[in-house]
Amino acid sequence: MIRAMPTPTLDEFQFEIGARLGRGDLTGAASIAARCRASWPGSAAGWLLGSIAALLAEDAKAALSLIDERLRIDGDDVQCLLQKAECLLALGHRDLSLAAAAAAADVAGGEIMSLDAVGEFLYHAGDYAAALEVYTRATARDPRNPKLLAKRADVCRVLGYFDRAAGDYQAVLAIAPGTPKALKGLVELRRQSTGDNVIAALESALAAASPGSTDAAILHFGLAKSYEDMQDHVRSWSHLTEGNRLERARIQYDPADDRAFIDRVMTAFADIEPAHADTTGERPIFIVGLPRTGTTLVERIIGSHSQVDSAGEITAWSDAIDAAARKNAGALATLDGGLLAMEYLARCRTVRGGRPRFTDKLLTNFFHCALILRAFPRAHIVHVTRQPLAACYAIYRTRFNGTYPFAYDLAEIAEFYVGYSRLMAHWHRVLPGRILDVPYEGVVAELEPTTRRLLEWLELPFEVSCLDFHRNPSPVKTTSSVQVRQPLYDSSVHGWRHHAAELASVGRRLEAAGIRIS
Repeated sequence: MIRAMPTPTLDEFQFEIGARLGRGDLTGAASIAARCRASWPGSAAGWLLGSIAALLAEDAKAALSLIDERLRIDGDDVQCLLQKAECLLALGHRDLSLAAAAAAADVAGGEIMSLDAVGEFLYHAGDYAAALEVYTRATARDPRNPKLLAKRADVCRVLGYFDRAAGDYQAVLAIAPGTPKALKGLVELRRQSTGDNVIAALESALAAASPGSTDAAILHFGLAKSYEDMQDHVRSWSHLTEGNRLERARIQYDPADDRAFIDRVMTAFADIEPAHADTTGERPIFIVGLPRTGTTLVERIIGSHSQVDSAGEITAWSDAIDAAARKNAGALATLDGGLLAMEYLARCRTVRGGRPRFTDKLLTNFFHCALILRAFPRAHIVHVTRQPLAACYAIYRTRFNGTYPFAYDLAEIAEFYVGYSRLMAHWHRVLPGRILDVPYEGVVAELEPTTRRLLEWLELPFEVSCLDFHRNPSPVKTTSSVQVRQPLYDSSVHGWRHHAAELASVGRRLEAAGIRIS
């Protein structure tokens, strides 16, 4: 604890504020930050940490006021400029936020850590073109920095610059041979073949990796994809099994928690609700489902329409529920639709674009279909489906970087699928006609007829650009970033059949729950 006398050192102040922030004591952190400002007015720490505490407490206006106060003293502080950018983004002022980030980049000059921080912010804010420019500046100053090269590769991948991404990954490997993320990145950028692959490098890196490490898991997933591309399904499954085992060992997850939550949602929304007032006139398009089931493909089809912007996988809806629950202090089923709509739209200002309609593709919004339609009576919910075993296999073969904790064990994937299937069936019962199921297999087999039906249901005129979704230049941040920039192909539709024996236990669990898998 900070001593009463004498005045604490700046380091002591910063340590105590950081400790309180770590414990979630935002009020205490703000109070000590105020003392820090009074005791050490020549340092930015009190203003910066006080602003961070206010922003974490969701008081973005107070956070911005504090950081502006500091910037009037020193307008060339990169950290403070970036904090201003964070505050402005939270307030929905995206253009002003990006301008603050640009100012931070100008002030940073050639200082690598500052440029890296600006690049990280721009990537988080979704200005990938600006992030690419900043990382290009940084790598020009430090061309043998593998971390910077890897980050630039990731930005290039989001933007669809796959050759540039591959070049950066290869540059990383030239500097730091065996870097797991760079090797896996190369594998994901192109199909591996007997004459063109990085299997030897993957195997060598795996032999050198610490057993049970994250690096080992990444390499197993890279090898699994490589061998799958080369039709060596036995080796592919072996690496999948080990990669998933390593990932699951690091995750604290209990399937009973998801089952209990789904039960609570179904109980809370057991009946069809009367129509709610439309307080906004907005018609957002929510794309829901399980990961790796074609949701990004459907989003790209819809987002290629001249009247629709793609907001991507945003947390605006779950954040709006949390905010509305704090203000209403009520249960999920009693939340006010008008308040939910207001909170949601406030959080979408920075990502929705200027077109009349926009898509929200956070998949787990399927938990909240009733609340979505309460807030937006004219919303459209598109539910992308896939053959159950194909869906489960697609999840199992993907490393999600911390999301979807159910994804690394076949039995847990099956349990989650059962719960998801129960909930979607419930929504169809209590909200008849309000959710459109779009089978992935139908999109692949009959792109134009499926697209026409989809657009008609969305109350959008048909546009041929929707069939050329792979030409859409907008960024793609999901694991499907490479696939959706290619014309349709059907090789993934039946890929699960190579592992039918290994997936048999999943099939039995699904069938026992009444789910058809044929």
